[in-house]
Order: sequence, then structure tokens, then C-alpha cells
Amino acid sequence: MVENIKSRKGSALARAITIVENNDEDYLEIISKLYSSTGKSHIIGITGSPGTGKSTLVDKVAKMLSDNGKSVAVLAVDPSSPFSRGAILGDRIRMMSAQKTSDIFIRSMASRGEVGGLAKSVRNVITLFEAFGFDAILIETVGSGQTEVEIMNLAHTTLVVTAPGLGDEIQAQKAGIMEIADIFVVNKADLPTAKTTAYQIQKILSTEAAVNRKQVPIIMTSPVKETGITELVEKVEERWQEINDSGEREQIEKSHAYYKLMESIKDKFWGFMKEEVMNSANWSTVVEEVYKKDIYPEQAADDLFSEFFVSVKK
Repeated sequence: MVENIKSRKGSALARAITIVENNDEDYLEIISKLYSSTGKSHIIGITGSPGTGKSTLVDKVAKMLSDNGKSVAVLAVDPSSPFSRGAILGDRIRMMSAQKTSDIFIRSMASRGEVGGLAKSVRNVITLFEAFGFDAILIETVGSGQTEVEIMNLAHTTLVVTAPGLGDEIQAQKAGIMEIADIFVVNKADLPTAKTTAYQIQKILSTEAAVNRKQVPIIMTSPVKETGITELVEKVEERWQEINDSGEREQIEKSHAYYKLMESIKDKFWGFMKEEVMNSANWSTVVEEVYKKDIYPEQAADDLFSEFFVSVKK
């Protein structure tokens, strides 16, 4: 499977993604053997509030990148049910143009309850895409609002998408998702209040630029009328050229490496804690004590941790 992915066989890639997404037994071996073959793709994150038209925008951007001679992978992360952990995976319905193009590979993934707009296995799927040799990798996040900043830890270029009439003018004044943008996109620019939205965002970004010395371009797009897409893709390509020429890419990828390592440690530690602590004999007893208000949750957690580390040292 590893050799088939390096040889750009799509069927092997699809099977490997399923293995990774399900955390099957062989997933770590596959990822480990492919990791050294990564590092050439431009990873582009697309985030923003629900209803801004991210999926339709991704469809048009992917198609234009393909028309420009780039091989493109799209990973669309959809929200999951908190009960069944399943998802409709409906983003692909809005990517009809891209699905008809042979140089574009599209995969949907359920977030499975992960916060930050991304599924836990996204970073591993990105590894598969990079090893496969895609020129550009587009990651569309869930679309859950300002908590959705994790994408900056995986992408070289982050697009924050907004649209008129969704309250994003006010959101622009708050810390969080607005601060991670490398490019700001005002989508649905054919709507009457689009220019007002762009102007209000520009005021906020101008203030931030004076403090942080970071110039964030604002591109107005309308996928329905197919306007602004060319300008957006050109700006994305310019960004890629700039961070390669300036050496910024190295700093970005070092930051990504730190994030991936920390997330991997947290995943392993949390899995170990669930196995060793939550499956221990006194777990249900502690839950009952918290329920009866005999002990405060934080104190109970301290006691469990203390007991856990004592057992580890032994």
C-alpha cells in the first residue's frame, strides 16, 4: 500500500485514508513509512462560520487550481452527531465541479466530536495526501465559528471566509478566528451589503496591521457568478511563493511539527488514561461520589491523577 501511494494509485490512497480514519491496526506503520515523503504540498485551510458558502468556494478554487495545472486534494470535515458520532458528509454535494475533474481527489470526514473544526485524524490524512504528491491540499473545516482556529497549526495558508448578513462584522472585532487569516474572503459578494461587510472588516484589519505589522488582503468572491475566484487563487499562489522565498515556510513547518507532536502526545496520554483510570475498579465509585457531592470534581481528578502516577512509578 505504501509503494502504491508513492506511485500515485488512487485506490490505495482511498483505502489508506479509511484505515487511518478508523485507527485500524496498521495505520501507524503506514503513516510512519510515508512521513519522510512529505513536505512538498501547499496546505490551504478554509475556515469560517456556517452559511458562508465555504464548500461552494472550495469547489471553485479547487477547479481553478486544477485548470492551472495543479493536482489537488480536498478534505471536507463535516460536523458529527454527539450521539451517533455519524455525519451527513454533505459538503461533497456542493462540490460538483471538482468531482468531475480527474486531477482532484475529494474526501469527506466526520469531526467525531473534535473541537477546533477538525477531526483528530486530519493530520494523518494530510500526511497521506502529501506522500501521494498533490500540489495543493485544501482542508475545509466544520464551520463552527471562533473556536475553529486549529487549522492554522496544519495549513501554510489560512483563508477565513465570511459573508454579508451573518453578523461577522461584529465577530471581526473579537479575538479568535479573525486573527488567524492569511487571506480574508468576503463570499457571496453579489449580495447588497457585501461592500459594507468588506469595509467594516477592513477597518478592523487596518488596526491590527498597525499593531502586528501584518497585512491581510480581503478578496470579494461570488462562486455563483464566478467572480473573484481568479483573484483569490492568484493571491493564494502569491502567498505560497512569498513564504518559500522569504524563509517563512520553514518557521511555519517547525510550528506545525511542534503542534503535531503535542497533539500526538495528548492523544496517546488520553487513550492511556481512559484505559488505566476510567476502566479501573474505583472509577464508578468516584463518579458516584461526585454525583452525591461528596467530593468536588477537580479534587476527584487530583486524587485520580495522584493514584495513577503512584502506580506508574511503581
